Amino acid sequence: MTAKPRLSPQQHADMGRTLASMRDELNRRVTQLKNAYPQTGPEGMPTRRLAAALRALDNARNDLDNALFREHPNAAAPTAYYPHSEDRDWRPRDRGDGTGSLAGPPAGKCPACQAPSYYARELDRYVHRDGSSNHACWLAVSRGKLAHLALVSHNS
Repeated sequence: MTAKPRLSPQQHADMGRTLASMRDELNRRVTQLKNAYPQTGPEGMPTRRLAAALRALDNARNDLDNALFREHPNAAAPTAYYPHSEDRDWRPRDRGDGTGSLAGPPAGKCPACQAPSYYARELDRYVHRDGSSNHACWLAVSRGKLAHLALVSHNS
């Protein structure tokens, strides 16, 4: 029997960010349904099914986190499958306003490090497209440390 290749630490981190984002969105939708429909009877069935999917997603993240630590003990980090909120993937989505338009600005560059980024309105900050941490960049932007840099590059 041929052994299947395992995920690399980078692939685990990418999977973790994506699953964490999916969980966040699913949790928002379950809450929305719980606030809009009864939780019992036939009307509560969609909510119960999505809540079960949420539990299944949580179990899968836990199992994958265990696999990461088992397969790559020296490279594993708890933030791979449980990333900080600012490091999670963000995808534009329909806001439900009836227009069908997607929220989310066009691609651009991070004002702090010039990495390919986009501005996430939900997070009120720029998010790096490659999924790398934008915490230091966010701090620089929020503290106004870029005003001098913008003037220098604009006058050049």
